[in-house]
Amino acid sequence: MGLLLAFGATAQTVEYSTPKPRVDDVNDLDVVISRVDLTAQYTIIYMRFRDGSDEKPSRSPLKIPGIPYPIPDRVGSGDGGHTITFVPTARLYANGGARTFKFIRAENIPTDKRRDVRPGETVDFVAYFERLDPGIETFDLFECSDRNRPGEICFNFWGVHITNPSKRTQPPRPRTQPPAQTPAPTRPRPAPPAPEPAQTPLPPNPTLAVKGTVRDAKTGKPVAAMLTYRMLSGAESNGDEPADSTRAKAADGTYRFPGDPLTVWEVSATAKGYFGKRDTVAIARTEKTANFDLVPIAVGTKVTLKNIYFAQSKYELQAESFPELDKLVEVMKLNPAMQIKLEGHTDIIGDFDANLELSRNRVFAVKRYLMSKGIAEARVEAVGYGHSRPINSTRGTPHPENRRVEMVITKA
Repeated sequence: MGLLLAFGATAQTVEYSTPKPRVDDVNDLDVVISRVDLTAQYTIIYMRFRDGSDEKPSRSPLKIPGIPYPIPDRVGSGDGGHTITFVPTARLYANGGARTFKFIRAENIPTDKRRDVRPGETVDFVAYFERLDPGIETFDLFECSDRNRPGEICFNFWGVHITNPSKRTQPPRPRTQPPAQTPAPTRPRPAPPAPEPAQTPLPPNPTLAVKGTVRDAKTGKPVAAMLTYRMLSGAESNGDEPADSTRAKAADGTYRFPGDPLTVWEVSATAKGYFGKRDTVAIARTEKTANFDLVPIAVGTKVTLKNIYFAQSKYELQAESFPELDKLVEVMKLNPAMQIKLEGHTDIIGDFDANLELSRNRVFAVKRYLMSKGIAEARVEAVGYGHSRPINSTRGTPHPENRRVEMVITKA
């Protein structure tokens, strides 16, 4: 991506960088991931720990999923602050735990002892892991198990969303001169071969494109959807560019819009009678294909609301959830006869009854938001299932896909 990483002894070229990545869930509310960089060798995670003991002197014990008893908020250092460390057995997990990436090293945080953090102090530190496979754009950071470290909270993150296209950009290799032929001893030495022309460099900003097809998810037929696109990052982007739009062709559902190399785009597809869909698309040095299968609004249709966020082990909706729910509000207002059932689910880790109550509280929080936007209470049913209906029931590691809110159309 043209960026150089100078943290540490050796500078590394950054292929993809994701500032402030979206995180589905986190163990310790005092630590955040500020950036994730991908180089040819490493997955580099920048984190920040903020000691809040001076602001929250009476912070109550936390209830962590999977631990049946409350535990204190990190270990005190004796002066009212905290102590921190990073466990070297930490791992990155992806694809439901099928892929594991080892911890390499850390900077500005010890791995063999604990470091004191003064009240109110902020500590920026970096963790290096093996490079994620291209195409893995969501992973879990599992530092340690709180169950095995009584009185501490591990730096565990679930559902970290980053930019990591399936095809990595490789720099062009310069052509090398073929070795000169050794002349036969009885013949005169031939003239040296003419040098080959240098490889034509890639133009500074060749016009590429994002293209694809929009289809009905049930029938496979083309849909003349509206495609709205906005650049999130690029060489000349601050992430605040206005959105533009184009329409997919009615005959075959195809669309196309231009884009420069090494840029990241947010693309949304919407059509009357369908639920909209949004995706993040990264253009490397070739055209990018992004297809959209839109789900029709029909009785029995089930949709997972992808961008609904809650604080860890709590049920208050975070503001980042509002855009997704506002889209649902718009759909329901355009279809006044439509009625839905909201279903809340949790991961399989933790107590069944606690998870059941949490899922109910979360799904009712979504219902209350819809009602605050003018949707009648009678149009929205809410049910919590806890972890009784997991997508992934494999024990041993967290599965973010299990933590979800689903919507079923009961009347169209």
